[in-house]
Amino acid sequence: MNTGQIKENIDILLVWPSVENNFSVNAPSLGLAYLAAVLEPDYTVGVLECQNEGLYEPQETVEYINKIKPRVVGFTLPTLCVPHAEAIIKVLRQQDDCPVLLAGGPHASVLPEEMLSIGVDYVAIGEAEETIKELMAYIFGKPDAGPLNDIAAIAFELDGQVIKTKKRELLDVKTLPFPAWHYFNMDCYGGYVQKNKKCLPVMSSRGCPQSCTFCYKGIFGTSIRLRDAKSVVDEIQYLKDNFNIEEFSMLDENFTFSKQHVMDVCNLLIEREINLPWYLGNGVRVDSADEEAIALMKKAGCYRIALGVESGNEDILKELKKRITKDQVRHAVALYKKYGYEISPFFLIGAPSETYQTAMDTINFAIELNPDIMSLNLIMPFPGSQLFEHYNSAGLLLTKDWRQYNHFYQDRTPVFNHPNLTWEELKGLRAKAYRKFYFRFGFIASQIKKIKSFSDVKLLFKKIFILLGFMKSRL
Repeated sequence: MNTGQIKENIDILLVWPSVENNFSVNAPSLGLAYLAAVLEPDYTVGVLECQNEGLYEPQETVEYINKIKPRVVGFTLPTLCVPHAEAIIKVLRQQDDCPVLLAGGPHASVLPEEMLSIGVDYVAIGEAEETIKELMAYIFGKPDAGPLNDIAAIAFELDGQVIKTKKRELLDVKTLPFPAWHYFNMDCYGGYVQKNKKCLPVMSSRGCPQSCTFCYKGIFGTSIRLRDAKSVVDEIQYLKDNFNIEEFSMLDENFTFSKQHVMDVCNLLIEREINLPWYLGNGVRVDSADEEAIALMKKAGCYRIALGVESGNEDILKELKKRITKDQVRHAVALYKKYGYEISPFFLIGAPSETYQTAMDTINFAIELNPDIMSLNLIMPFPGSQLFEHYNSAGLLLTKDWRQYNHFYQDRTPVFNHPNLTWEELKGLRAKAYRKFYFRFGFIASQIKKIKSFSDVKLLFKKIFILLGFMKSRL
C-alpha cells in the first residue's frame, strides 16, 4: 500500500504494527495479503505495514488511522507487535469516533482474553480468512450475516464475560485466492540478503506435523495441506507478469515434506520457463533431504536454503523434540553444498537443560558445518509454545511484559529463570557465537571462493552490511 494514495473512509484497514527497534528484513505480510484478497470483493480495503512504511511510533499510526477513518481496523499480532498495538488501541479507545477493532494472529489466538482487556472488540482465533469474512458481514449488517455466537473461532465480551465460540475447521487451501499485493507498497521491500530487490513471498502449503517445543501450531495446524502445483506456479507467473518480481521466497513451514509436491512444483517452474531465482527462508527439515529433489530445486532456480538445526548437542535436540540427529544435519548440509546452495541454518541456545558446554557444542557445530549464513538466537518461550507452558507452570517465567521478549536487544530484562545459565551468560554466548563464527579465516575464505560475478560481489557486501548492522544493534 502506498500511504499517500489510499482512500479515506474505507471499510477496513488491516494493520501490521511495528516491533520496537527491530532490525527489519523489510518483508511483506503474506497473511494480510490473503485477508485483503478474501475481503476485497465485498469491502473497500487498505493495508498498513507500519514498520515497512516507517511508522515506528504508535502515535504516527494513530494519526494515520484518524486520517483514513476506516470503519474497522484489524491488527495482525505476533507477540513482539503487541506493545505497539496496545499503545495504538489505548489512544483510539479514548476517541469518540473509535473504529471497530479486531485482532488476530498467533498472540491474539493464544491469549484472546488479553486482547479484549486492552480494548479490542473481537478476536479471530487461528486461521482467519473465513472468520474475518463472517465477522465483517456481522459488523456491517449484511443480509446473509448470522448471529455473533454462530461465527466460529472468535472471542468477544458480553455482559462482562468473555465468550469464545466453537473451533473452526481448517480451510481447504486450494480454495484460496491469490494474495492481494496491489494493496502493498512494493518500494519498501528487499532489505535482507536476497539477490534482487523485487521479491514477494509464496506459500505452497500450510501446516507442519512436527512438535518442536518452541513453536506454536495454532494458526495453520499440525497437518500438511498442499496447494495444487499448477496453482502455485500460476501465482508465481502472475507475480512476475503483474508486479515485475525478480525473485520469490517460498514461505512454507515444511516445503520439502512431500517429495512429490516439490517435484511437481519444480518441474512446472522449469517447463514454463519461469526463470526466477528463489529461496526457502523459513527453514526446512534436514531429515527430508533427498538428492533428486535437491538437484531439481536447484535446476528450478532455488539458490538458498534455510535449515532448522537448532542445536549441536544430541540431548538438547531431543529436549526440543526436533526428531533429528547431527548426522542427518551433516548429510543434508553436504547434499545442499554439493549442488551449490547458499546454506543458512537456524540455531538456538537456552533450552531448559542447556549448559555452557552444550551451548559451545552448538557454536562448534555451526563452525564445523561452515554455512554461508549462521543465525543463532536465544530461545524465547512465546505464548502458545510448549516452552512457554514449561516455564510458566514451573514458576520460572519472570514476566509477561511482551516488550522484553524482543530478545534481539541487549537491554531486555530476563524473561525466565534458566536453571543453569544467567541471562548475561546466555547473551554472552550468543555474542561469542557470532564473533567466533564470522571472524575466522575459514568463513571469509569460503565466501570469497564463491564469487563468480559482480552480482556475487554485491551480495557479499550486502551480507557484510547486514551482519555489521545486526551485531551493532543486537550484540
